[in-house]
Amino acid sequence: MTRPRASSRPAHATSPTGPRGARRLARALSLGSALSLRALSLRASLSALPLLGVLLTSSVATAQAPRRVSDREAVRLAMAENPALKAALIDVQQSDAEVDAAEGLFTPIFSADAGYTHTTSPRAQPDSYTFSESDVFALGSGLSHQFPWGTSVGFRLEGQRRTASAAGLGVAGGQVDSGPTYNLLGRATVVHPLMRGSGREIGEAGIRQARLARTSSERSRDAAASSLLRDVLSAYWELWYQGRAEEIERKARDTAKRQRDEADQRIQAGALAPIELLSFETRLAQLEQGLASTEATTRQRGVELARLLGQESSNPFTSAGGAAPTDLQVPISEAEAYRAAMDESPDIKAQEAQLAQARDRVITAGESRRARLDLEAYVQGESAAYQEVPPVASRFVTEPAVSVHVGVVFEMPLSGQARQANERVALLAVESAKARLESSRQALRAQVAAVYVKADTARRRVELAQKTVTVAEKQLAGQRARYEQGAAILLEVQQAEDSLRQAQLSVERARVDHVSAIIDLEHITGRLLTRYANLVPSSVRQAAQRKQLRAVASIGPL
Repeated sequence: MTRPRASSRPAHATSPTGPRGARRLARALSLGSALSLRALSLRASLSALPLLGVLLTSSVATAQAPRRVSDREAVRLAMAENPALKAALIDVQQSDAEVDAAEGLFTPIFSADAGYTHTTSPRAQPDSYTFSESDVFALGSGLSHQFPWGTSVGFRLEGQRRTASAAGLGVAGGQVDSGPTYNLLGRATVVHPLMRGSGREIGEAGIRQARLARTSSERSRDAAASSLLRDVLSAYWELWYQGRAEEIERKARDTAKRQRDEADQRIQAGALAPIELLSFETRLAQLEQGLASTEATTRQRGVELARLLGQESSNPFTSAGGAAPTDLQVPISEAEAYRAAMDESPDIKAQEAQLAQARDRVITAGESRRARLDLEAYVQGESAAYQEVPPVASRFVTEPAVSVHVGVVFEMPLSGQARQANERVALLAVESAKARLESSRQALRAQVAAVYVKADTARRRVELAQKTVTVAEKQLAGQRARYEQGAAILLEVQQAEDSLRQAQLSVERARVDHVSAIIDLEHITGRLLTRYANLVPSSVRQAAQRKQLRAVASIGPL
């Protein structure tokens, strides 16, 4: 009988509870856990494939590559295509036409007329009853003119051809004809108002109102152009910030993805427990979510910029990149900004134009309900000839039959309620315009102060955020070194990465806020139109040049 061969290995070497068995068991468990995790991940991926396919299909079908523009290109497009600015420019053209129409009221008016009149009149006497008939052909023309101070003059020249006949009982032969008789009549008329409608202030009220309305439209146009510049530039730099935020978020996501892949490789090599992968996966999912939110905000900013540029929302824009200005300085002192804002702010100028209109309306308020007292006069000359035309003209010159009339016409309403109400409405409109102007000035003073605070705070935030970035970079490097040495946990490294990312975002946010503050300041002081004068419409550019001359005279070169 053969005895079994004794093993040369110790008993604990083959025992499942020995050291080697324990290591094998742990490795098997680790491998099983990794396989389980991979299986779960694979099942989740497979279940998400249909939804991912739908999203990819819809995005490919609807998405368009954003168009890259610079800040000046954005301004150029906005000035050319924005419908709100186009409406403001059209309003100015309409005001110009209204001024032309108002000035055309005081031009001579020519008139001409022609007519035929047949008249039959009965005549009764004790021994007869007759009818008289007349046929009149008339041809006339006239010229009238009203002066701005209210006086109106006119001249009319009329020629007539008249025939007459009489018929009836008592008329010898049954009918008597006479004519034709030719008449020439000329009349010069003057009407001068002594109360209602008297004076240039009343007569030229329509012209003044039209001119003031044009000035108001020009101020509104300048305000609309400056506001559009501010909105476009602010939207552009907000879009620029979103692009920088995307870069920072994407870089953090890529770093987390690389760390997850490295951790997965270490798990495969048995150097890391499978449970540790969950921290990396969670971290990656959080950053993916943050990046998706940032990308959505970027698209929204691009659509908003497209709206301001007068483009379709389906064709969004993105900034041309580059760095934000880092050496910006507030262009003028706070005291100079207050003065410039009061003198040159487009919004204030628009309010002042409206106040001027309201004050001018007070002059004519209730004028149509005033008492009327007109002095009128005319001189008339008339000549006639029987059956011959030539003598009519010579007699009109040498021996006309002259008529003269002088008179007055008076009328008045029996109640002054309507006139007093109209005057009260006009006065209240002035007070309302004054209050709105003062409110705008107070708001403007507050805006200037707020802009200076915003600019100073943003400048300090840039400096502090840059220092924070430097410290955060050193902290992250230290935490990674400690993690590699086993002296720190993964959470500490992730917190350091978050601190660095937030510091980088704070730097870009502060830079954009500083740029935005400078843009707001130039808008409320009227300097924004001057800065972009070569890109705005020509009419706005000319107004900006006039403002620049006034600004140079008051606060020095811009």
